[in-house]
Amino acid sequence: MTYGILSFGAYVPHLRLARSAILDAVGWAVPGVRGLAAGERAVANWDEDSITLAVEAARDCLAGVDGPVGQVSLASTTLPFADRSNSGVVADALDLDHEVLTEDLAGSRRAATSALARAARGHGHDTTLLVAADTRETRPGSSQEMLYGHGAAALLIGEGKPVAEFLAAASVHEDMVDQYRATDTDFDYALEERWVREEGYLKIVPDVVEQAAAGAGIQVGDIDHVVLHGSTGVARALAKPLGIDPKRFADPLTANCGDTGVPHPLLMLASVLDNAGPDQYVLVIGFGQGADAIILRTTPALALVRAGRGAGRALAQRRPLANYTQFLSLRNQISIDFGLRSERDNRTALSAYYRKRRDITAMRGGRCRECNTLQFPRALVCVKCGAAESQTPESLAALTGRVKSFTEDWLAYTPSPPYIYGNVEFPDGANVMLEFTDFGAGQIKVGDPVRLVFRVKDYDTKRHFRRYFWKPAPLPVDGD
Repeated sequence: MTYGILSFGAYVPHLRLARSAILDAVGWAVPGVRGLAAGERAVANWDEDSITLAVEAARDCLAGVDGPVGQVSLASTTLPFADRSNSGVVADALDLDHEVLTEDLAGSRRAATSALARAARGHGHDTTLLVAADTRETRPGSSQEMLYGHGAAALLIGEGKPVAEFLAAASVHEDMVDQYRATDTDFDYALEERWVREEGYLKIVPDVVEQAAAGAGIQVGDIDHVVLHGSTGVARALAKPLGIDPKRFADPLTANCGDTGVPHPLLMLASVLDNAGPDQYVLVIGFGQGADAIILRTTPALALVRAGRGAGRALAQRRPLANYTQFLSLRNQISIDFGLRSERDNRTALSAYYRKRRDITAMRGGRCRECNTLQFPRALVCVKCGAAESQTPESLAALTGRVKSFTEDWLAYTPSPPYIYGNVEFPDGANVMLEFTDFGAGQIKVGDPVRLVFRVKDYDTKRHFRRYFWKPAPLPVDGD
């Protein structure tokens, strides 16, 4: 039994905003962003946040994996709740055992790599699901609006047959403020890039990498893949002092995703593991008020695990978004008057939610022991055979359904009209009326196969609470 990364997963929101659309909208005021206007960035839909992104990355990571998860660690600087276990919501959505340990990791863009370094230094007692997700907001017209993106990544860490084993890790704390965001503000404040590169990356990172390489018993030049959370300019500048061929630096995923923040090193690592061969050395570098360096060695098990998962598959699922105003609305940066239909009280009955929390968050229905009929929600009496108290709890979240009926409603309120809802039929008899997501007007038809995704149901703006539920969405693109 070897300790390391047992599986990996990734999720990138399907909406992709062309950076040229940003330039067309704001270039009159800030022509300096023209040089950043190539490619596209990932954008979370109105019903996506760090929790929902984390759930999708975790589902990708855990697909086909057997065995219990003992701990869920969620790393993010954009957690929706300051006083509620965000990782607990993720654990419930994944229908994990109620005895699972949960922890929220925040306060730094290194939250995920620091957790990875901690895991590399010593064996944990439980298999840990390390998930990182961010939905950083950006000020219109800023360079961050061009450079950032939204996304998530997940690693399953523990003993078994890992796809990559830990060799060594090193960390250093240096309170060099390259960027920050205060608790009462919405946007990051970043300092001048050249100063950060020369005083930060070039002076802090090389020593940490040397420590990690010494701990692994290898030379820095032996490393096959370098995952660096930084720009291509930083990578070029670091290549010489590190003594590493610039070609060994991993794709920063700038062209079709953008910098996702805390999850970005893990997302880049997932991209590397998509294509790496066995017995290759991988260096992961996290940066932000210090640096982390983790060295891994891939194993032959990688080829068996990565089929149908990872960053490449996540990046391939894309829906173009060309309307800049729609982007601002989806991210709640512009107030559209949706009329009286949007004026409603979304108060959550938390006592009722607590009693039904597993049914809601894990999409648990019931399967009749007498006739095998599946239904949602569970009931005392089977809808088919009438047997009483015969239903065994079972989640519908992983099932593929079929659109039985639908309505595109342009009068009901939704932040992204039209409001699409309808009946979805699942195997073994379950029929559920649900709200659809990720479908545009005219894009859905009866008979379409759909998968369930965990999303925000609605926001209570008066009490600052948000409800989550499962929604039908299109299946992944064929061939990816």
